[in-house]
Amino acid sequence: MANEPAVSEATWSHEDLESDLAGALEAGEFFLVYQPTIDLQTNAFAGVEVLIRWRHPQRGVLSPELFISELEMSGQIVPVGRWALSTACAQGAIWHDRGYRFAVSVNISTKQLGSPEFAHDVANALASSRFDPALLVLEFSQESLLGDEAATMRRLAELKTLGVRLAVDDFAPGDTPLADLAKFPIDIVKLDKGFIAGITNSPEAAALIHTLVQLAKALGVQIIASGIEDAEQRKRLAIEEVSIGQGFHFSRPHEAQEIDRYLEDFAIFSGKPL
Repeated sequence: MANEPAVSEATWSHEDLESDLAGALEAGEFFLVYQPTIDLQTNAFAGVEVLIRWRHPQRGVLSPELFISELEMSGQIVPVGRWALSTACAQGAIWHDRGYRFAVSVNISTKQLGSPEFAHDVANALASSRFDPALLVLEFSQESLLGDEAATMRRLAELKTLGVRLAVDDFAPGDTPLADLAKFPIDIVKLDKGFIAGITNSPEAAALIHTLVQLAKALGVQIIASGIEDAEQRKRLAIEEVSIGQGFHFSRPHEAQEIDRYLEDFAIFSGKPL
């Protein structure tokens, strides 16, 4: 099991952070964890979301909130993201070779999407791992899509020709209308965990999710809920016909070997297909 990420950055200057990050990829200090997603209608195992961690030699395991911004600013997010994508596809192929057929979702930064080489990076990751592109989901923020929309549309079209699926991450009503996002060739919209938190005590939130799900169906877009913390939230989301969910209610993120055990236990105790 992965150690819980450290949360303190006391006495860590920006200069030290920048210096430590500069050699982290080459030193093999980054690693991936995987958070399961579950079909809320059937309780079947649906897939995993890939998340990055940094095993700092002095500071321990660090969550991305402490270093992603610096990777973005320095431009290192492109090679680190390339490594994460390749590693995730390779791990997904291992699971699929064992007979597990589920989606693997990878977060993609704005700078990665903006790189002219990004589609080539995705194609290389798929080819080298022989991972099924139909089971790879690339997740983008709303901000990364809404910059240079014409360029974004071209790059997303390139990705769709590879056979992968595309998702918008951390969507909350009131940000960008779902119909506006649907002009892009996206397949999935992930509801923000902050919005999910209010579903059990707010009839308005439940009604809004119901409306979103119905609109998404009309647009041919799947809705996924992130940040599910308890059984009541899970129940309410299932009632509103949200298809897939993830959150601590089901599982925290784990390294691959822990996911192997999770898959074994899930199959035994749930009786649901993988």
